[in-house]
Amino acid sequence: MSTTARLSLPYIAPQQAQKQVTYNAAMALLDQLVQPTVKSRTTAAPPGSPAEGDTYIVAPAATGDWAGKDGRFAAWLGGAWSFATPVEGWLAYVVDTGELAVFTSGAWASFVTNGGAALAKLGINIAADLTNRLAVAADASLFTHAGASHRLAISKATATDTASLLLEDDLSARAEIGLAGDDALHLKVSPNGSTWIEALNIAQTSGLVSLPVGQLAFPATQNPSSDANTLDDYEEGTWTPVLNFGGAATGIAYGTPTAGRYTKIGRLVHASAAITLTSKGSATGNAQVVSLPFVAVNDQVFACGAVGWANGLASVTGALQTMVQPNSSKFNLYQSVSGASTLLTNANFSNTTSFYVSVTYETA
Repeated sequence: MSTTARLSLPYIAPQQAQKQVTYNAAMALLDQLVQPTVKSRTTAAPPGSPAEGDTYIVAPAATGDWAGKDGRFAAWLGGAWSFATPVEGWLAYVVDTGELAVFTSGAWASFVTNGGAALAKLGINIAADLTNRLAVAADASLFTHAGASHRLAISKATATDTASLLLEDDLSARAEIGLAGDDALHLKVSPNGSTWIEALNIAQTSGLVSLPVGQLAFPATQNPSSDANTLDDYEEGTWTPVLNFGGAATGIAYGTPTAGRYTKIGRLVHASAAITLTSKGSATGNAQVVSLPFVAVNDQVFACGAVGWANGLASVTGALQTMVQPNSSKFNLYQSVSGASTLLTNANFSNTTSFYVSVTYETA
């Protein structure tokens, strides 16, 4: 072997004459390759008046004396160009761009800029670029404290710019949270990375929470809270009102409309119904409407309602009233006579009675 394995420095052969020539050639290569600094790596044609020691990384498609030397070190030494071929992992500082370049996969690439004072980009297990200057491919990333707190800051230049966290599915965006186009906090979602739906907006000056879509969904099964200031349920639906006399519905038949609907907000239920009879049946006793959608709370504060319209009733002279019975899903029907409520009975109904009623009450 006549040269070293890594830098190809020439060995002095046994009994060689003019050993200084070989020695000086090795020193020249060391001077060129150890702590290498190049003036540029974008120059493809040899400069006209190089100074002794000027070194370049030959740019692609080189011409003149550099033709065919793409990617090599070209150093002006002793009045001629001396070339050295880099190997994987060699580094060189590039003066005109203030960067540290690395030779990898057969080509030179940027590694450090700003005169070496800061990383231009850093890829950990993935290639970084000048947009994604920090790129990490890993199962997890950890940012922890250095003895106390830890804050992650994302700063934008002006209010109309964006500072946000983007969540992606295989590099296609699905959600974004942050300051997107102004200084309010935005939460957005996307089905495809291009169409965006803003779900939540919090004003930076007042803290006012807005729901741009205008909807807030609760689970089908309530998760009740013991906190009096927590809204834990919302539900809309229908129910079927059933008229009883003395707790029985014998022979009672219905026409149209006979239906009910309700809205539940937390513990508060508002239920309304229309009842139309085609036969009042043969049951007797006090009139009740049963099958409310939720059981009323069991306390002594009885909830009430109102009959807004009625037809086909007999011997009713006062205003119609309702009261929900505690710990039940039914309400009684009354009329107000001389300042007192009197229960309605089967005698007040006919085969053509119809009425509209609504009640508001609390559940347990």
